[in-house]
Amino acid sequence: MNKWSIKGGSILTPDKTIKNGSITISNGKIARVSTGKGDGSLTIDAGKGVVVPGLINAHDHLLGTYHPKIGNGPYINWLPWDNDLKSSPVYEERCQIENRDLYLLGAYRNLVSGVTLVSDHMPHFVGDQFYDMLPMKAIKKFSMAHSVASFALAWGDGITVEYKKAVKGGLPFVTHIAEGYDDETKQDIAVINRLGGLGDHSVFIHCLAFSDADLDLVKERGASCVWCGDSNMFMYNKTMDAKKFLEKGINLCIGTDSSATGGENILYEMKFDKMIYERTYGEKLPDETILKMVTVNTAKAFWQKDLGQIAEGYIADLCVFRDRGGSPAGSVVHAHLRDVMLVVIDGRPVYGDAVYEGQFDELGVEYRRVVMDGVDKLIIGDPAALLRRISRAVGFKKEFPFLPVEFDI
Repeated sequence: MNKWSIKGGSILTPDKTIKNGSITISNGKIARVSTGKGDGSLTIDAGKGVVVPGLINAHDHLLGTYHPKIGNGPYINWLPWDNDLKSSPVYEERCQIENRDLYLLGAYRNLVSGVTLVSDHMPHFVGDQFYDMLPMKAIKKFSMAHSVASFALAWGDGITVEYKKAVKGGLPFVTHIAEGYDDETKQDIAVINRLGGLGDHSVFIHCLAFSDADLDLVKERGASCVWCGDSNMFMYNKTMDAKKFLEKGINLCIGTDSSATGGENILYEMKFDKMIYERTYGEKLPDETILKMVTVNTAKAFWQKDLGQIAEGYIADLCVFRDRGGSPAGSVVHAHLRDVMLVVIDGRPVYGDAVYEGQFDELGVEYRRVVMDGVDKLIIGDPAALLRRISRAVGFKKEFPFLPVEFDI
């Protein structure tokens, strides 16, 4: 079936709210957004739910997906953390698992939290072999460096060459930057500017050591930045000065980082960043602002011109959240896993409440029933089988707080 619709609830585009409207989906795209009934013969009723663009996780390392967190900070930069990682028993345990299954684990961690697209910051020779098999989408076309300092990992062909690739191909150029407080790391903006890597294709991750002058230059050049608050606090006991980024009008996004240092998922991350903002500045960060940091802002940063909004002609990546009362945006920002009612990717339901089983069947979706966080759900693929494989690899029943699926080994 090529045409169907979602109706009811509150549709957040996210620039405006449409009450009890409908979204018609045809051939993987949004064909119509209206205040009336949808055009499809098959309709999924969102009830009182909140319909938003599929969430976009602006920073993850899918290969690093595991639990628990690893580290004994605070650190001065990422390198001593990496040394602690590689020498830890948890890392040794993780190494028993096939890379394919770590990628699947990271993908499900994102999918069940409402993420339809993730930026997997890994070299292409690592990630490209796995992206097409995932139950949700990863950004495939990007240029990148690991970081700016002299001790960066050798990812990509160098900042100068990689940024030129981004400009030529209309791609994002992604790198960690100013991740730490040593003297060299504090100079990252000056270095990347000299190397020609600072511009409107730049996506800068972490940005802890930016000075006011650095922020002004970032704004002037049109670069985007990614806030990973929980990971930063775990590793450095400090995070970016988010209020200054927002006040200067820098395009700010939210990412989880890998679960080796970051929070459980994007839902946890939104709540954490809201909390740390209020604790730091004594004022609340609006839920509407946070929602844009995981939708429209991130689509802009990664040059995804047909994602991040609910509008005619855009790709039908959508998520429905349970109404928690209060503002519609608040129902998203304060959601838990059980509140993710439906996830649609490329116009096809891939995850949702078991009440939608009839619609999944009519749309020809192959799925399995699982109990997720105590709620009956439908999901593509087989996360329970994935957890069994991981458990066999490590020699005991391995459970993950970000994928609370009931399974036997």
